[in-house]
Amino acid sequence: MKNLTLLAGLAGAIVATGAAAHDTTVPYSTRGGCEASNAAQSNAEKDWLLDTFPQFFATEGDVSSFLTRAFTCDRNGSDGQFYLTDHRAEVLDSDWFQRRNR
Repeated sequence: MKNLTLLAGLAGAIVATGAAAHDTTVPYSTRGGCEASNAAQSNAEKDWLLDTFPQFFATEGDVSSFLTRAFTCDRNGSDGQFYLTDHRAEVLDSDWFQRRNR
């Protein structure tokens, strides 16, 4: 139960603050452009997540793994452009995240 409470706090803080900096509204004409932007935004957020949530992320690698899963580049069928898609809630609730935090 304690982990569930901490996880809920992490999810709320990530949604409300730093990791919300990934901009999911910008269209990219290429997947490569989207991926480059995703990497730059993730790099800008790594230190904040590591400093703010040491109980969940022990290393920059932990944060990178999380962000790689949390934001993906997906093509929008209606305009053919690529957009960052936010999967934070699913990642925080995933077996992967639960296993790595034991």
